[in-house]
Amino acid sequence: MKKIILIILILLLILFAGAQFFQPEKNEGERNIETDLFQTAIVNDPIKALFTASCYDCHSNSTNYPWYSKVSPVSWYLFDHVKVGKEALNFSEWGTYTDSEKISQLVDIGETVSDGEMPLKSFLIIHKEAKLSEEEIQKIVNWTEQEGMRIMEGNQ
Repeated sequence: MKKIILIILILLLILFAGAQFFQPEKNEGERNIETDLFQTAIVNDPIKALFTASCYDCHSNSTNYPWYSKVSPVSWYLFDHVKVGKEALNFSEWGTYTDSEKISQLVDIGETVSDGEMPLKSFLIIHKEAKLSEEEIQKIVNWTEQEGMRIMEGNQ
């Protein structure tokens, strides 16, 4: 019985070591591109700081990866997590969205932040600095409403 357990442990160790050679592509594109939210919308410095700390790692083309992102299978989990986040909302591509898409995204941002759905709890476990206070949530909600109104007024 001990031999079987030892063999299983050795096989698991070999699989774990082998998995380290298969890393997914990193999301490390340019940050200040022409289509980025910060370049194409009116975003004040406090909101920029909140979005940078709490949103941009998963919702832009530029992720700041922690040390543990180099370890499989965590690297695969993070790759998928960022991919899904960017599919839902990509601040690096904000300038390519239509006005109606921007307004829809702004409504979603306000709702998900207000409901405590974002940032994700799994993200906050490691990134405590990304947790939003009630005051910060209200700042984001106010900004989304103002930016939505600005976009709508520009269409009249």
